Amino acid sequence: MLKGTLFYIIGASGVGKDSIINELKNRLTYKEGFIFTKRFITRANSDSAEKHITISKADFNYRLAHQLFALNWEANGNAYGIGIEVEYWLSKGFNVIINGSRGYLDVAKIKYPQLQSVLIEVNKSILYTRLIGRNREPKEQIEERLKRNEQFETLNYDMIINNESDLEIAVNSLYRFIKSKASSI
Repeated sequence: MLKGTLFYIIGASGVGKDSIINELKNRLTYKEGFIFTKRFITRANSDSAEKHITISKADFNYRLAHQLFALNWEANGNAYGIGIEVEYWLSKGFNVIINGSRGYLDVAKIKYPQLQSVLIEVNKSILYTRLIGRNREPKEQIEERLKRNEQFETLNYDMIINNESDLEIAVNSLYRFIKSKASSI
């Protein structure tokens, strides 16, 4: 039985999820019952705010075949996985914070009914400007990302946080939401 709460933070690439999550790490600690996961991704670490665990496609498939992921999905040409240790942490009453995928939200909700989904969003023009500013992908891929973003507009989320202005406002909103929904350890 899972006693902890799973917080599933999602949003388009470029909305500032990683920046918000990184700031939140300074406020929520293990001692308070919060654990932040790292994602396994079949892409090299870049200069982005997210420091993930880089894994080859072969190693990813090996872990997948041996059921070592609690959650896994594919997006934008990469495979993503969250380690199975999440289930142990939840069973011990820890609150787990995951950088998830909007495309996998329905599956994650079925597997973890206590899941609290949080969408981080910005308007399309700001998102476009941020993606261009990262200089990681050609304009065609950015336009594909923006198109993909539209297909998730009708999903139901437990919380929506706008990150168009001051990062601190978004961090404070997420912090208050998590504290109000977190399980006690």
